[in-house]
Amino acid sequence: RPYRAGAGVPDASHPVMARALLAALALLCAHGASALSAPRSPMLARARPHTAVSAGFGKGEAKAGDSKTAKGKLNAKKQWDRYIDLAKSGGAVAEVAVRKDAEFEWKTVGRVCAVAELPAAAAAARQRALIEEHAKRIYLALLAEVGKAPLQVGVRVADGFELVGKEDRALVSSEQLGFEGLPDPRTGYYCHYDNGRLQSSDSAKADKPIETAPSTAAKVV
Repeated sequence: RPYRAGAGVPDASHPVMARALLAALALLCAHGASALSAPRSPMLARARPHTAVSAGFGKGEAKAGDSKTAKGKLNAKKQWDRYIDLAKSGGAVAEVAVRKDAEFEWKTVGRVCAVAELPAAAAAARQRALIEEHAKRIYLALLAEVGKAPLQVGVRVADGFELVGKEDRALVSSEQLGFEGLPDPRTGYYCHYDNGRLQSSDSAKADKPIETAPSTAAKVV
């Protein structure tokens, strides 16, 4: 019996009472451990806010416009701002394109702009990573074909495009040049908006060569 005869005291040696005492002890230990643990900080418990959409530059993607740019890599947003400033001040603008190799046609990616004394090929070579990155963003078929493999980059000359070589990369400041890619409404990169409406949408078609004038007053090479 669970109680000692005549005493009204639980008999701990009885199997039923032993199991009940063990269950109560386990429950007490569980509550004691949670009570001793530190309360969760409200800052840690707060949901992380969604990344704000950058006006005219990407839909919250932590890539080209991310402030935490890898050391040595140019920031796409800064180079776009520099392109606009240099173009307004009369910098030399040149169209840039990419291709897989000599057996493929050039695909227009955007334009580079640089101070007058800097060759267009040097501006393209210095910003090669941004040009290739944007090319793979707007030409998804090209991305599927080449993956992470490098692309050939060219600058516009009188009779087509001239291949940019490693020898063209000059040790110049990124403040002396800029890059503006074709607008990509799918991701929001390099898009100009007027009262919330996308501008120059015709040039956003990646397979179509640039036919419109530069978005800012500039001298085109």
